[in-house]
Amino acid sequence: MRAPLFPRFALALLATLAALSGSARAAEVSFMRDLAPLLVQRCTGCHGATKEEGSYRLHTFERLMEGDPSAIVPGHPEKSELFARITEPNASDRMPQEDAALTPAQVELFRAWILAGAKFDGADPKAPFKTLFGPREHPAAPARYTTPVPVLAVVIAPGGKEVAVGGYHEVTIWDTVTGLLLRRLDHLPQKIQSLAYSQDGRQLLVGGGTPGDYGELALVDAATGKRLRVLDTFGDVVLSASFRADGQRIAAGSADQTVRVYDVADGHRLWSMKLHADWVTGVSFSADQRYVASSSKDKTVKIYEAETGTLYTTYTGHNQILGQYAGQNPVYAVKFTADSPVAVSAGGGAWLQLWEPEKARDENGTAADMELRFRKVGHARYIAHELKQEVFALAVSQGQIFAASADGQVKQFDLATMGEVRTYTGHKDWVYALDYDGATQRLATGGYDGEVRVWDTISGACLMTFQAMPGNPNIATRVAQAGNK
Repeated sequence: MRAPLFPRFALALLATLAALSGSARAAEVSFMRDLAPLLVQRCTGCHGATKEEGSYRLHTFERLMEGDPSAIVPGHPEKSELFARITEPNASDRMPQEDAALTPAQVELFRAWILAGAKFDGADPKAPFKTLFGPREHPAAPARYTTPVPVLAVVIAPGGKEVAVGGYHEVTIWDTVTGLLLRRLDHLPQKIQSLAYSQDGRQLLVGGGTPGDYGELALVDAATGKRLRVLDTFGDVVLSASFRADGQRIAAGSADQTVRVYDVADGHRLWSMKLHADWVTGVSFSADQRYVASSSKDKTVKIYEAETGTLYTTYTGHNQILGQYAGQNPVYAVKFTADSPVAVSAGGGAWLQLWEPEKARDENGTAADMELRFRKVGHARYIAHELKQEVFALAVSQGQIFAASADGQVKQFDLATMGEVRTYTGHKDWVYALDYDGATQRLATGGYDGEVRVWDTISGACLMTFQAMPGNPNIATRVAQAGNK
């Protein structure tokens, strides 16, 4: 009896191979076309990036080929443990167990692929299979929303006349004066988590996907909704994406823990880094274009050299205890100011934190000067925001900071004085998204209950509120008075 080197692996493998049929010749078998999609669909739940039953993973080609003895020996099916398990005559040892054996045609498909050299025809053997399949075709958005969809992204178009709102497989465009729905850009990812306009307003940078399954970053025609270019796909949903100030670079962060940067001109990926231990929740370019910062649920902000992706330093201020307030807080947003080296970050905890990459690196030092560094006061500054729950989103522009919170409030602070300017109230659910247009001094906010509000930041008045629910009448409500501070 064979020792169970890959416990329960075969059960998943049988489900994976069940759809395969017909005679396989070596020249006809493509790993990426014929095997990888099924392995992802049926096997990686137990043998994937976050789970490895039997100490075996197969979410990448590199990991699939591992094992002791070797799972796959190219050119030798008879020496491959995987092949031995699926052809084992003893039902108690055969893989898959507790299920039907593979058909001869299914076994032949694997045998032919191994015999031909077990070749990998993908782009990167170390990359998760599902990031190599290319962009998916998405369904149309529902004709009519019967229930509100959480608003996870909003952005005001250049000129301030329109606001784009993330929906279900679509982005909806609304008039900021009348509240009328102007157009729908559909056939997009299921969840839209990030939106940004190009400088001329003609293109939308759309980040989103299906949580736990797929992420996509695309440039979309803001008038027609056509996907002009899918920049990349990810192993999990894209949570944040932004243009560099000159519009020539794009940064994106995903729940798959990666940070990536692209050249806008040709869509080429310049670099990709996976240094965070949890979701990447925010990305931002520094004003001098030297750095990219990424915030994460792992309670840190990473700073990279923008051209190469080399780690410059890590800001750990959200791990520190500040007076009576405990540290160890996830970071949900980071934004650089437009005209200084200062970055603003926030998430859990009671503070907005203001810091600079170069000073943060100097303070990190080395183990040799640790004792000396502990005696010094750090350069970071803190604004006690007095919000009762987490800060989910930040906007930083023209010397103002706007912070959106899970307690339904949005607060505005002045960068120069570090003081609170105003509190915007009215949302009845988490405020998950916001955008500020300094030219028109308008603020757009989006709630988890599907409500969008447009504010005048001069007076603090709420100008309009509407449910972003296409197909429903009487959506927009002009607000005559606002009870905001």
